[in-house]
Amino acid sequence: MREKDKQIFSCSALSMESDEKIFGTVPRVDIWFLLEYRGAWSDKAFVTSEIPENVKKRINGCLDSIPNSRLQLIKRLDNAEKKLKFYVGVCDELEPKLYEFALSSYEDILGLDINKVLSNDSYLREEPLFLVCTNGAYDKCCGKHGVPVYLETVKQENGYLTWQCTHLGGHRFAANFLCLPHGIYYGRVRDNNVTKLIDDSRKQNIYLGNYRGRSCYVKDVQAADYFLRTNTGINSISAFRLKEVRTPDKESSFVGFLSQNEGKTYLVHIKKDRSALMNYTSCKDKEKSPVAQYKLVEYKVL
Repeated sequence: MREKDKQIFSCSALSMESDEKIFGTVPRVDIWFLLEYRGAWSDKAFVTSEIPENVKKRINGCLDSIPNSRLQLIKRLDNAEKKLKFYVGVCDELEPKLYEFALSSYEDILGLDINKVLSNDSYLREEPLFLVCTNGAYDKCCGKHGVPVYLETVKQENGYLTWQCTHLGGHRFAANFLCLPHGIYYGRVRDNNVTKLIDDSRKQNIYLGNYRGRSCYVKDVQAADYFLRTNTGINSISAFRLKEVRTPDKESSFVGFLSQNEGKTYLVHIKKDRSALMNYTSCKDKEKSPVAQYKLVEYKVL
């Protein structure tokens, strides 16, 4: 790429042009905190927000003390409710849950005992949430591709809610689309395939065409899960349970999944090439970085 072109490239376009595969690219998150914020988002949305400092400190304390937890700021264009929404998503592989709260002010969070919340089903939300990253201040691709997907998903709402959210990770895969409570990530979503994603989500299925992975899995397991599903043709979310992971070296993983219906174990052998591609992973990058990719070595039924 010529020096003068570096400021106008699109990281999402470059990712597609290089045929980068999107599976096995999801950050590990077990607990999601979603907090409504109606103001403008910067590239460091939570830090620069006008949320009271004592509330920020409390949330940061939760993030520090709870392994694999993450905060997303969320908002809706048409939200006229006086109370602010706060959600806690638990992306457990077998028993995912989503808790919903209506806040009179941000200070209400100071009175919440998160551990008690996670053991009290009175705040459970039955319908799913869809999040679309539209944080163009973080990366222009998220604004360009995320906003149309958000608007289309809102048009099709029926029980579930769709929220715009801050950076989800992997902006070169914009638009990024997250389904909670299962923690299923999709990438390169466009407004013309939103209907398929929604239909499969309602049927408790995974749409493999845009599947990046599940946040309750580490990246090697996400890739193995993708290969297992594409080879078996089984896309039910609950069809398999993670049984074992063996990593004899830095490149290889053997991942065992238990079939919930058959009682059989599927063993997936994958290899990771840590520098398969060199590319700009963000529209703000000044240099290319190595991009890892996975390939299937073998899968078999034990």
